Amino acid sequence: MDKNTIKSTINELLKGIDEQTFSKLINVIDLDKYVKKLSVYKFFQLLILSQLEETESLTFLSKQVKDQKSYQLELALDTISTSQLSRKLGSLSPKIYEKIFHHLVLKTQATLKQPAIIRDIGRLYVIDSTTMSMSLSQFPWATFRKTKAGIRLHLRVIVTKELTIPDKGILLPAKHADRTQMSELIDIDSEAIHLFDRGYNDYKKFDEFCLQDVRFITRLKKNAQIEVLSEQVPDPESLIFRDQEVFLGNGQNGTKMTHPLRLVETKDREGNTVIIVTNCFELSANEIGELYRYRWKIETFFKWMKQHLKVKSFYGKSENAVCNQIWIALITYCLQVLLQQSVHHEGPLLEVKQTLKTLLFDGFDAFLCALFRQPARSSKGRQKLNWEAEFQVIEQQFLEGEVR
Repeated sequence: MDKNTIKSTINELLKGIDEQTFSKLINVIDLDKYVKKLSVYKFFQLLILSQLEETESLTFLSKQVKDQKSYQLELALDTISTSQLSRKLGSLSPKIYEKIFHHLVLKTQATLKQPAIIRDIGRLYVIDSTTMSMSLSQFPWATFRKTKAGIRLHLRVIVTKELTIPDKGILLPAKHADRTQMSELIDIDSEAIHLFDRGYNDYKKFDEFCLQDVRFITRLKKNAQIEVLSEQVPDPESLIFRDQEVFLGNGQNGTKMTHPLRLVETKDREGNTVIIVTNCFELSANEIGELYRYRWKIETFFKWMKQHLKVKSFYGKSENAVCNQIWIALITYCLQVLLQQSVHHEGPLLEVKQTLKTLLFDGFDAFLCALFRQPARSSKGRQKLNWEAEFQVIEQQFLEGEVR
């Protein structure tokens, strides 16, 4: 393979963050001073490759560089030891990769052209967190419980009918509760609706949101105290069983809200009762229920990330190493979305990821041919069985003594 081939697949993928842009964004002087082989950008490229190929360890990554000509040609790197990779991963500040992630987020959103989920509600942000569990003996800095360690990714994503795009992330040891990060993840933006689960319930924050014209939809806890102010006639045929204007909290212990909220009772996809509260009085109860059902999008994103990127086991034991690896995983996801949007691919992102993994160092034309290749046979779906004709065949076989 010719290293100077501009249209290689890996080069097209990394166009989203080339070396010049990378250097401008990190804006750290002399970061590569005295470095002979493994520059910060080369290391960044290696980590992207390790995410795409879900490389097991830094030792295996070192062996890939040593054994595979494609790695050597792409990175202009003959060999690199495991210890060098480990030192680099642990010494670099996660702030570097966090900056890169936010740059790609803005770039991805600039190309986002998707129809609204319902009407013109503006952006729909979904907020949640996921925990990566770890061994307490190996990761003592991430104490979570008495016998367990973990790091938690608090994430805000933009959701459309087709796409889920990461928008803002916070990495902290898992002992930090979800609602402690609400101020960081929720912006004062009247053009957006913030959707989050009951782990973020905080009545004082809800009052602040009402004052600041921040629209939100969330699920109510079972033990919430409710004072009903008025009630609309529900519509069970649309799965709306309650539609009320309420005050939340208790006046005696000082938790009662000063602003009324809308309470809507509906059912989820599995038929379970869900009680939703919101300050979106301009939406119908049916629209509120429909919007809340999009909360599963972030759960699907976390599942995709854990299944198809390297975030369940870690290359290093230090906090820097773990955080760097998670930021790189998010960056890799954004790069794949950018590539998918640039080639106007409308299938699932997993198709892009699998094709990348197979043809990473091949020409970009080969990647496009494989990604858009039509199936050799077209399936007509599950065919309806002609029971009458089947019975006649079996009857004839019985009469001729072929079956008993």
